[in-house]
Amino acid sequence: MRPTDGPPAAVQDPSTRTGMEGDPRDYRLPAVRSLARRFLVAIWPYVLVVAAWQAWVTLGGVHRLVIPPPGDVAFDIWSAPGEYWSYGWRTVLEAAAGLAIGTAIGVAAAIAVWFSRVLRGLLTTSMILLYSAPIVATIPIMAKVLGYSPTTVLAIAAIVSMFPTFVLVNSGLLDLPAGSSDVFRSLGAPRTVQLLRLALPAAMPNFLVAFRLNAAVAFIAAVIGEYLTGVRGLGWLFALSFSRFDVDRAWGAAMVIIALSILSYALASRVEERGIERWT
Repeated sequence: MRPTDGPPAAVQDPSTRTGMEGDPRDYRLPAVRSLARRFLVAIWPYVLVVAAWQAWVTLGGVHRLVIPPPGDVAFDIWSAPGEYWSYGWRTVLEAAAGLAIGTAIGVAAAIAVWFSRVLRGLLTTSMILLYSAPIVATIPIMAKVLGYSPTTVLAIAAIVSMFPTFVLVNSGLLDLPAGSSDVFRSLGAPRTVQLLRLALPAAMPNFLVAFRLNAAVAFIAAVIGEYLTGVRGLGWLFALSFSRFDVDRAWGAAMVIIALSILSYALASRVEERGIERWT
């Protein structure tokens, strides 16, 4: 037998090995670079907006009572986190509760329409009329009926969440796989079984899309409701600060509103992605 030209692989010098037996840090480095690259891709539009904001204030000679520098706004948020948290937490709770209520009503209405053709015309028309009315015009009327209280803010967030949920879920309930409803009917499945085993799973992707779209919209609706009704929240903080010419606090409230709206949309998008993976 011809002798080998070198020592067996088992006794080779570890410093000469490559591949999976190398330093684990060599494999973490590409992952860190990929994460940093994605972070930079996601953050650069916001950096560009802040830079343009600063350039506009500095080069355009805009008075700070109109637009304060971004550094002053950031310092105000940093110096009073408790106040922003107090107002922001109330807005988040009201928006989340309104989103849940509006989503539940929209899904219930879509299911009712799926069961009954009589309800289809009644509920569809009612939803369209309710959603077509300008929200800014209906808020004072709702405040007169429900009072200038968080209940009105919940109702506003629920209304803006209800119609998209109703439309998308109703479309999903009707968009069934070809021939599937005939199979269920031929097997004598009751209408309730068809709903639970066929229609609702088919409508789940549409429901997740509605949830993603409504997450940010419900938050903005809650802010508008607070602004117009005087209910304690970020909308009222903005109105109160602006009326006192505290532009740093007013713009700080606006920046927090934008950040929370973006965050709610991002979280809802993540829920949609996970749900789509589960249901498709």
